[in-house]
Amino acid sequence: MKSFQISLILFFSFLLVSDDVISKYGKGLPRDSNKLIPSESSYPSWETGKYESINPQRMKDIVIDISNIALESKKRTPYWGRLPGTPEDRKTMSYIEDRLKKLGFNIEKKDVFITKEWRPSEWSLSYKFDNKFHFVKSAFPTGENINHINSNVKTELVWVGLGSEADFLNKDIEGKAVVIYSFFVPGGRSHSASNRAKLFNANKLASDKGAALIINIMGVPGDGQFAGGAFHGTNGKPTKSFEAPVITISQDEGFLLRDRMIEETIFVEFNLKIDVLDNLKTTYMIATLDGLSDEEIFIGAHTDGYFAGAMDNASGIAVGLEMAEYFSKMKKRERQRSITFFLYPDHHHGEYSVREIEEYYDWDNVAIVLTLEHPSQSQLYWFNEDIVVSNAIGSFRWNVTGSEKLKRIFKKRLNENGVSIYNNMTDKPKLTDKAPGFHIIDHVIYHTTFDIPELVPAEGMKRATKAFIGIIEDVNDLSLEELR
Repeated sequence: MKSFQISLILFFSFLLVSDDVISKYGKGLPRDSNKLIPSESSYPSWETGKYESINPQRMKDIVIDISNIALESKKRTPYWGRLPGTPEDRKTMSYIEDRLKKLGFNIEKKDVFITKEWRPSEWSLSYKFDNKFHFVKSAFPTGENINHINSNVKTELVWVGLGSEADFLNKDIEGKAVVIYSFFVPGGRSHSASNRAKLFNANKLASDKGAALIINIMGVPGDGQFAGGAFHGTNGKPTKSFEAPVITISQDEGFLLRDRMIEETIFVEFNLKIDVLDNLKTTYMIATLDGLSDEEIFIGAHTDGYFAGAMDNASGIAVGLEMAEYFSKMKKRERQRSITFFLYPDHHHGEYSVREIEEYYDWDNVAIVLTLEHPSQSQLYWFNEDIVVSNAIGSFRWNVTGSEKLKRIFKKRLNENGVSIYNNMTDKPKLTDKAPGFHIIDHVIYHTTFDIPELVPAEGMKRATKAFIGIIEDVNDLSLEELR
């Protein structure tokens, strides 16, 4: 009887976990009470006996705090998150500034203006089936819509599978809405329908062949939303727009739509309104803790994010603030180099801050650049049409630039602290044209409503923080010439 009671209590506690996540973030993970989010205590601990002052719970609390700031915008707009120029942007920066000031950092803030920003304010996707109207609640516009600021499309749906050239054969899609299944490319950070994936270029093909609307079913099990590409690319240039508007929908709603298309011809209606903002003002921050020399350790992290943005990039902010705690406890004579943090709010919105600091900063005295971006995530596993959250910490894409000595230090410290790196090095970290640098990064659930604090393990942030501190301490034993 006692065993039965314990099981019952556990079952209902699991349900509460599920309900809480759904009520906060909307439908998505976990799918049901049997697909549980692991507790923090279930992640295997990796202890090295070094840097014991690092506090994983403090980092997790920061991730929750910053995610909750983003959630405030959900009450105001369907295009929600920590977006530049919003109250949530300012609140996030104030939160970071307050903590760094208390640790003794000198703060410099600079305004920056985003020349043009495209921001969706209203949209809907609906269709008629079995003589009833159905709204697709997961529908979300992508950045390929900057030429479609006021769109209204009413047309027939056409299924084109993965959207390869073969899938379009003998399909009449001109003036119609095409439905494409788009999966995340293994080892990459793009979905298969996008040009960035360099796989099928399905969205471009559909647009070139005369489609009036492009609907991407995002191949992640569940019922989440996907921001897709940013409306303003990270290189300061607007995302290229197709002739047809592009919208993402969840796999759950997408497969239901696909199955209904088999039963009868379906007509869809899509509406989109985008606000165009000129010279949008936001603010970035430089925070410095003086060391013995003019040379610097330069650490960057973006503060903006789509939806809750827990992994992307509250986790990077949390790791940065924990590193700030560690270095602030040192006496000045123990810091061979100054520690500088660069917090910027426009990573997904043109990176005007990054490009400005590239121009005016004194990079000759920067020893290394560390980019803090998505440093911790629970490993997710796909099984057919379902998804499982595990207590394994996500594998990471990675890169390091500079001397062979720096590369050896980087790999050694990550390995000894249990930070996974796999595959070959990927695109280089930011600002490494100016100084040697390194990063680790994960992308599996970025820009989605699945990116919630419950999937950011404190253990992963702890491992990354210890590794980064170890790298910095090793780097401080090397001259600028030895690092380059």
